[in-house]
Amino acid sequence: MPSPIDTSRRKRIPTAFVIWLAGVVAIFAISWIERLLAKVHVTPGVLGFFSFLAWLTVIGLTLYGIALAIRFLLRRLFWRVGRRLLLSYFMIGLLPFFLFAVLLAAILYVIAGVASQASFKQERQGSIGQIEAWINGYAVNGTRPHESEKSLEIFDSRQESGQSIPGWLRKTNFSGMAARENRGLLVVARQYPAGDGGIRTILFAQPLDDEWAKQLEERTGMVVAQTLASRVSSASGHSKVRINESSESNFEIGDGDTIVGDFAKRGFRIDRVYFFDITEEGGLLDWQTGQPQRQRRVFTLISIPWTNLLQLYFSGATSSKIMRGIFGVITGLASMLMVIYLFASAFAAVLIFSISRAVNRIEKGTKAVERGDFTYRINMKPHNQLGEMAQSFDRMTESIAQLLGGVAEKERLQSEIAIAASIQKNLLPREGPQFRGVSFSAHFEPTASIGGDYYDVFNLDKTRLAVAIGDVSGHGLSTGLVMAMVKAAITTLVEEGAEERSLFQRLNELVFRSTERRAFMTLAFTVFDLEHGTIRHTNAGHLYPYLLRNGVSAPIAIESPSLPLGVRNKIVTQTIDMPLKEGDAVVYLSDGIVEAQDSNGDPFGFDALEALLIAQSDHSPSAIRDAILTAVATHSGTRPADDDRTVMILRFENFRVSLAGNEPQTTEAVVAVS
Repeated sequence: MPSPIDTSRRKRIPTAFVIWLAGVVAIFAISWIERLLAKVHVTPGVLGFFSFLAWLTVIGLTLYGIALAIRFLLRRLFWRVGRRLLLSYFMIGLLPFFLFAVLLAAILYVIAGVASQASFKQERQGSIGQIEAWINGYAVNGTRPHESEKSLEIFDSRQESGQSIPGWLRKTNFSGMAARENRGLLVVARQYPAGDGGIRTILFAQPLDDEWAKQLEERTGMVVAQTLASRVSSASGHSKVRINESSESNFEIGDGDTIVGDFAKRGFRIDRVYFFDITEEGGLLDWQTGQPQRQRRVFTLISIPWTNLLQLYFSGATSSKIMRGIFGVITGLASMLMVIYLFASAFAAVLIFSISRAVNRIEKGTKAVERGDFTYRINMKPHNQLGEMAQSFDRMTESIAQLLGGVAEKERLQSEIAIAASIQKNLLPREGPQFRGVSFSAHFEPTASIGGDYYDVFNLDKTRLAVAIGDVSGHGLSTGLVMAMVKAAITTLVEEGAEERSLFQRLNELVFRSTERRAFMTLAFTVFDLEHGTIRHTNAGHLYPYLLRNGVSAPIAIESPSLPLGVRNKIVTQTIDMPLKEGDAVVYLSDGIVEAQDSNGDPFGFDALEALLIAQSDHSPSAIRDAILTAVATHSGTRPADDDRTVMILRFENFRVSLAGNEPQTTEAVVAVS
């Protein structure tokens, strides 16, 4: 069943889609209306506002939908723990390695670029040195160097070309770079003494053109493309190629698109290093004035093969035995680290597989338990925490299965005990004595579902009745079975007309034979002869009943001491005969009444019971019963009963008149079972 949050979210998605669709329709509708109004030269501003709102809604809901789709895909892709672990491995294990490799490659590339830049500067300086050598040779023999480029410009003050020498170079020696129009030049000027006592000025200027670049490429394998870059303000709106050197200004390449395009035509290859160079500030002089060109620089694109660069910087190192040894150690260390990394990767893969496998098996177990199958076992060895968890799961399912079996068995026993309790209640008499002038009341309250107390009423003939009350030691089902057995035996013996001595002897044999040696039963049996007005009482270890008689201030205990049934294989009982008078009441109790304890453990006791009976001597059996039960409940408070509580009371009033009229009828009889 989905949660309320999931349900509300599912309801929001179709609503958001409807709003998005309405926004799209609104955008098209507003655009169509604007085109119609434009034909009649009407431009209402409110349509622009609504168009803005529609676009804002569509863009916002589109981003929201994309976020939901990404989250859905991520949840679907990484629902399983194995995929999450694999992603974690890539993010933590491989991604830093990859990023480090990228950073290292970038660092190495920058180092290689700086090295190529230094190599280019070295070659350019070497060209200036070569020109200086050429100019010295020219000063001696006056011939153009045969190995020079065709574009090399020669100016000699002794010749007509000397007129083009800038004024600042006529009287000074110079070696460096100059800018003329949009081209950089390598310039060398030297002053020599003339034969007429004057000064001879010779100037060599090598343009940084394709001819010079071609010679450089043939000599070093380095490919270059050069042009002039002009400093412009950072706020300039020009769209030409720029090189940033500071936050305040940058350099704009006049023909940048062309130089980059020409350089790209040669092809970009992975085996080459691509970098750039820009002359330092003040390193470029103006051709005409000789003033430093602070607003102009020579920008150069450089491309050089990796092999040439390594040969240039490490040719001496690779031929050294020491360096070869160092390179060998580095290579061996790198190989060893790679092997270790591969081993760690394989170990991580094994861990991911084992964790994923364990989680999948535990998931199958939980789904089996969810289906109610508590017999499913994962059966994993406790090699790790997941294995221990799986074994705990197996123990848990086994315990639950046993618990459910125990609960089912307990429910079955409770059902059987409830049936047994119902049967026990049905075994107790539902009616009192069937004699006019005899009132009866009883109460039975077991501490457990099945009690061990027992009472019964027997109508022997038209003038005699008998009552029995007993208490089986212990509690529970076994005591209930003994009680039912004794109930059946007494009923049978009474119907057979057995006299008291024989009845008790046979009951004692039955209890002694049918119970454990520690089990016993107390029993009191009384026969009331209404015709002769006598009470014949026999007792086997039960509490003495009390006789309440008019004119007697204290209750009379009908004492007849004897051992309980089942203690020995033989029993000796005493039978007491007493007169029965009009108004007499006989109270029978079980020991659960007098032994009822309060919160301090003090029993109710015989003194309190007898004081209560004195005050109730002239009341009905029901009133006497209620008074006894109320007093016991007040004394016990919230403390539960420790033993069964049984009360049985008979009262005899005008029983002789009833016998004279020969009208046996049912008198007041109240039986309470709780």
